[in-house]
Amino acid sequence: MGYRSSVALAVSKELMPHFLTVFAKCPEAQAMVFKEHDRMDEDYDGEGTFFVYWDQVKWYTSYPEVEAIENFLADCELDDFEDLENSYEHYRFLRLGEDHDDLDMMGHLCSYDIGIRRELTF
Repeated sequence: MGYRSSVALAVSKELMPHFLTVFAKCPEAQAMVFKEHDRMDEDYDGEGTFFVYWDQVKWYTSYPEVEAIENFLADCELDDFEDLENSYEHYRFLRLGEDHDDLDMMGHLCSYDIGIRRELTF
């Protein structure tokens, strides 16, 4: 993983109650999401999807706020919510690090809209 990353996270309104429990366990995550973002949209797609984006953030699991969000994502990957089937359809997470091959991509929510675009620059 590179020193700095660009990170996007989208959470559906159905999954949002589970995401909010992250903040009860880790107040630093609440500050990171609601105060330290570069962009936040509480209704990203017109259907209540919460979206947050950080640019040039140090995304290390040694930081408690990052670890808390990563643990939430792991629960989503395991489909670990009794009241929600197919949780992978209810979130989208992208992390693009500084290195060319440093990329994490999980979940399918808004995958038509939230993605990676590679292009040549000159």
